[in-house]
Amino acid sequence: MKVEQQKKSQTLISSDVLRGILDKLGYNLLDCGNHWRTNALFRNGDNPTAIQIYKNTGVWIDYTHGNNKSRPFEALLQLTLKDDKKQLQEILKSLDSEEVKDYKPKELIEMEKIYPESSLKRLFPNYHFYNQRKISEETQKFFRVGLSGSGQMYRRMVFPIYNEHSQIIGFSGRRVDEGSYSKWKHIGRKKRWIYPCHIPAEESIDQVIDESESVYIVESIGDAMAFYEQGIKNVICIFGTSVSSYVINYLCSKDLKKIYISTNNDFDSSKNNGLIGAFQAYMKLGDFFNLDQLEIRLPPKPFNDFGKAHEEDYNLKQWQLREINTEEQTNYIFSYVKNHPSLFTKKQVQKVLKILNE
Repeated sequence: MKVEQQKKSQTLISSDVLRGILDKLGYNLLDCGNHWRTNALFRNGDNPTAIQIYKNTGVWIDYTHGNNKSRPFEALLQLTLKDDKKQLQEILKSLDSEEVKDYKPKELIEMEKIYPESSLKRLFPNYHFYNQRKISEETQKFFRVGLSGSGQMYRRMVFPIYNEHSQIIGFSGRRVDEGSYSKWKHIGRKKRWIYPCHIPAEESIDQVIDESESVYIVESIGDAMAFYEQGIKNVICIFGTSVSSYVINYLCSKDLKKIYISTNNDFDSSKNNGLIGAFQAYMKLGDFFNLDQLEIRLPPKPFNDFGKAHEEDYNLKQWQLREINTEEQTNYIFSYVKNHPSLFTKKQVQKVLKILNE
């Protein structure tokens, strides 16, 4: 169901005008479609994605210290030019500041289906499947998994997906036998899931990520539970190798020192999809974060994924401590992008070629 909410109509500001002002003030703008990302210049911030500025209005959000509230362009100018009143007045004269302040862009809201908490009562508290994979009942209860005995998720271990409001917005199910049907099945808008960050708990994954200032990005829920079981709780599951815009927005709202890309390592296959996916995620995230914030850490050989590594009693805490030469890793990734341009966007390839030629 789609509902279009009409807000007060105002004259929009040319993005060229806004960009000219911001460039002159010293903001280094990262183009993100309908908005820019930049650092909080007014407090000497070094996070290049802390501030989001909409191109058509100048309305902005400070994701690091602003409680995610929208503010008018005038407020950004006042903060930035607090010691230069003359320049502030000159810029304000060139703009209709009242229009900027009052403008509310019209939004297209796609209503998310919410499932009642009571729907979990239909799941059996049967933990045998993951007990065999050395995942404790305590961990399984945290993830609120249960066995479905009927319906769309019949014969699957079902995981409820929560949003930031502690509402269930979908389900992910893992088959428990070796049938011909798909291994995983998802109900809901998977691209919007930030999982397992918002599972209601006394200590949520969201809180752990904030406190650790770092996050591990993994492919599957099995990997996420393996990490959690071994005490590494700052983890996000992306249900494959593609990092969605919703996950990127979530990461941009955090003050992260490190983002570890930990997809599978299909080294024994003719095509290592996990490694390729890791390179693609690295390049995609590189549009929003400094490269020194990014690091690829794949499962250790001979394991393809972290669930299997955990099942074989591999110590992920020790794996976590191993040192990676990030400069060598970046050079290797850039070389791969250069030699396999069809796997990456034109913009990413151009970026790599420019860096390599400098």
